[in-house]
Amino acid sequence: MEESTKKVKRLVSKRDIGIQAFELADGNLHLEATLLDPYHLIRLEIDIEPKSKTITDAGSTFTNYPHESCFRVADKAASMIGLKVARGITKEISHRIGGCEGCVHLRELALATINFAAATLIGYEEGFGLMSRDFNIQDEAQRFEISKEVLKNTCYIYQARDKGIDE
Repeated sequence: MEESTKKVKRLVSKRDIGIQAFELADGNLHLEATLLDPYHLIRLEIDIEPKSKTITDAGSTFTNYPHESCFRVADKAASMIGLKVARGITKEISHRIGGCEGCVHLRELALATINFAAATLIGYEEGFGLMSRDFNIQDEAQRFEISKEVLKNTCYIYQARDKGIDE
């Protein structure tokens, strides 16, 4: 880029979402997620039983928040217990955690965490385990076959191939 066309900019804020996935001794998936920006530090923990893809435990902690009462919605995370990581879960999480009775930031963190959980669980039913290296080293066609039903209509690749468009 030429010097004369560079944008002059000043960083004014930043939001980071970090998510870690762990396999527990009992085989369950445990996720720890944080949302950090100048006004918020929200931590979310979710446990998922991989065979049924059911959320067995969920909780959040608000450590830093902009309004005195924000922490009061931290218990909304527990409303995810019993949900199955499957089609429709994002709408259900938005309903249970967001809106005027919830928190848009906790909703954002929960949705990002569930999306990551879904990716971690791909291939589990076929015996690959959680976020398996064995699954990841399959060639593209094999990975597609294994994941096509789970990911149907979630992105260009899975929509396009379902319609017979080949890359």
